[in-house]
Amino acid sequence: MRGTWTGAVPVLDEQPIDEAGKTAELPLWVRCRRFLLTGTDSGQHLLDVGCGHGELMSDLLERGCHVQGVEIDPALVEEGKQAGRNVVSGVGEKLPVADESVDGIVCSVVLPYTDERRVIAEFARVLKPGGFANITGHGVGYGLRMMIGRETFPRRLYGIRMLVNTLVYRVTGKRLPGIPGDTLCQQRSRMRLYLHEQGLQLEEMFPIGTCAGFPEYLAVRVRKPAVHSQDK
Repeated sequence: MRGTWTGAVPVLDEQPIDEAGKTAELPLWVRCRRFLLTGTDSGQHLLDVGCGHGELMSDLLERGCHVQGVEIDPALVEEGKQAGRNVVSGVGEKLPVADESVDGIVCSVVLPYTDERRVIAEFARVLKPGGFANITGHGVGYGLRMMIGRETFPRRLYGIRMLVNTLVYRVTGKRLPGIPGDTLCQQRSRMRLYLHEQGLQLEEMFPIGTCAGFPEYLAVRVRKPAVHSQDK
């Protein structure tokens, strides 16, 4: 959210939240993967934004989905093509996909490294009416875990700069320049704002893992409203 100075130091997130009932006994990566696969089914045309090495694409293909991956790293694009997957070069802020052409989007921890507002706008553009997006991002707890956990110095520094950049972004609406501004924690208030701007419906948003009561990962499921006959 674009911040304005009010004379008070802004908090990094509204309130600590718990994760009761969200399969807390499972490893974080399993819970994230399980969430990302929610609602996917055979025959759907899906987009995997930031597909990486293609692990999530493979799970979706096994379910009988038609999946296209979008990846910024040329080496990973080529790796996907060599493995027989449909992977194209692109970025979340400008998806190489036609308007209203996909049934669903999966996006695993890509938002921290992008312009969140523009990515959400692209999701709204390419989703068919009634389509969904399953999104995971880093929460404030992820940065806290890096900073105070048993991590190496570079990883602690990574956590510190993530939190500082998130605070600066909340106050100014701008990232820090250069490497210090390369990653950002996702926050519920900003996500709600972006979804509202694009007319997307929030179906659920919850933490996956917590540190000091703050989400390590934030799971967000949204839907593009269906077009009713009277609207056509």
